[in-house]
Amino acid sequence: MRAASGNVVLNELRELIARLDDGARLPTVRELMRTHRVSQATVQEALGQLREAGLLTSQVGRGTYVVKNGAHAVGDDGPRGDRLESLLILSNASLNERCMLVQNHIVEELSRSGSKVVQISYHNTGHLLEILTSIPNFDAAILQSHYESIPIRLLSLLQGKARALVVDGHTVSGVDIDRVGTDWEDALDMAMAHLAGLGHRSVALVSLDSMAQPILTVRRAFDRAGRENGQWRDMRTIMLGGVHNPTHSVGEALRRALSELMDGEGRLPFSAMITLGLSDSFGIRHCLDGLGIDWPRDLAVFILGHHDVPTEHFGTMSIAGSSYLEGARRLVEVIRRRLETPETPPQIVYLECAQTIRESTGERVAERVS
Repeated sequence: MRAASGNVVLNELRELIARLDDGARLPTVRELMRTHRVSQATVQEALGQLREAGLLTSQVGRGTYVVKNGAHAVGDDGPRGDRLESLLILSNASLNERCMLVQNHIVEELSRSGSKVVQISYHNTGHLLEILTSIPNFDAAILQSHYESIPIRLLSLLQGKARALVVDGHTVSGVDIDRVGTDWEDALDMAMAHLAGLGHRSVALVSLDSMAQPILTVRRAFDRAGRENGQWRDMRTIMLGGVHNPTHSVGEALRRALSELMDGEGRLPFSAMITLGLSDSFGIRHCLDGLGIDWPRDLAVFILGHHDVPTEHFGTMSIAGSSYLEGARRLVEVIRRRLETPETPPQIVYLECAQTIRESTGERVAERVS
């Protein structure tokens, strides 16, 4: 009798799935028990068979969802190997708002198709390695790393935990891993061209005191521009020490650095400032106001960041860089492509850079620093 009733439930659920759209949520187990007047075990057994066939996916605490797009049609034998059913997102605890926005978009998009997403934020890489050894494997993993070094051991472990691994925001060298990042040299060129067009001839690049590849790359490009471009009379790099989180303590670190460079009349030896890796525009503004620096009259400020992340510009700072939304979309695209064609060589996807000019760089000026 139980086998017969199980077959009836299974067939009726197949018909229900055929009528529903991809990502539609199924009734709960208790609702199915009442509808079909069967036991919990019978319903769960039927759901289990449909999950094995790739027609359903379940998320703990959220429910069971129909899977159609990219999966087998009703009646197929099993799930396809290129399906993205589970995703692990790892990020350092110092993540900025851009990282959180990327995560939120990916979670929202994948949840509509019933994919399971696990997010882990870590302080200590050694502790993270211990955690990863005890968790199950995933279809794919995203490692968000922007301004900190990535241990090779971590990458190796993640490659063993996921069929597709993509690094978000870091140009990792010497490893065969898919990457999505911003060409910060392009953003730097935009900032310097704009400032030069306004008449500035002295500029400082302010960044985190980090050896991360994106920051090193921009520093070298900045130095190279100073040697090769004769229009810049004074170019200097300022690295902010003691800033462990790009969204915290930026203003105080910047105040200390600028105070040491100001002359007796409170003037700086440069008329423009470009920042990289600092996601605290409020702290930057607070620092300048506290030092009595009138921006943009005394100092033009240009941010290298993400133009669709409000806290990086607060609607007042000129900014050049990429879009977090494009980054989130491209991460998912790269993962799906890797799952579908695992034999293709790893790729580096550079996000398109754009600039938005606001009041922090002001109008065209004559050079103000003698």
